[in-house]
Order: sequence, then C-alpha cells, then structure tokens
Amino acid sequence: MLPEDWRCANVTAIYKKGSKSEVNNYRPVSLTSNVCKILESFIRDKILNHFQKNNLFSNKQFGFLKGRSTVTQLLTILDDWVERLDEGGRFDVIYTDFEKAFDKIPHLRLISKLNSYGLNSDIILWISAYPLIVNSEW
Repeated sequence: MLPEDWRCANVTAIYKKGSKSEVNNYRPVSLTSNVCKILESFIRDKILNHFQKNNLFSNKQFGFLKGRSTVTQLLTILDDWVERLDEGGRFDVIYTDFEKAFDKIPHLRLISKLNSYGLNSDIILWISAYPLIVNSEW
C-alpha cells in the first residue's frame, strides 16, 4: 500500500525542557519524506471529516479541533464553575497531565478503534502500514 521509502524515517532528538544533559528532556521526532507529509495531511483531513460528519467527537473534546482550542476549553470550564458558584454549589477539580498519552497508544488498539468508528478501510490499511520501518540514531 505504501512505498517502502515512505515508511522509512530518520528519527532525531528534539529538546523539550529542563537540563539539556538529561536524555529524558528530549523527544524523538520522525522525519519522513515531504510527499508522505502531504499525504498525511490529506489523510488527517479525511479522518477529521469522517469524525465530524458522524458526530464521533465528544462535546468535551477541545484540542486538535478547529475553533475548539485548549483556551476555549478553559473559558468553557471557567464559565461552568462561575455558574455553579452563583447557584450556591460546589465543585472539586482534579488536574491530570496527559503529556505522554500519545506516545503510549498501542498500535493494534488504535487500528481496532478506527475500524469500530467505521473509518474507510483503505485509510486503515495506510495507517496500519505506516510505522513498520524506522531508521534511528536515537
């Protein structure tokens, strides 16, 4: 489905934060061909359109959607809190950090989920073939 060259990536380390001498303060980035990156953007758009058309996004999904940024999420939740306080209510808040969440998604589980959401089988095959070959100096 994909040319082998498109499935190859040069992995390099990009500094995130903290001490530059600590290896954990870097994240790996896969550098693939420009043609593959263009195709990725078409695939992403197709997936987003499918999810939007079929109402598969939760109303609580804010990041990665046009017009629904993390700033929008903060304003929405602040509005909810103020309304609750105005009504004499209370609320508890728990903060979580999903910084590494996308690094830990099992590939087969992702493919299974995409199938369950009725995504086009050609797109699923493309995603399935994508991460097989990686050249790394990481």
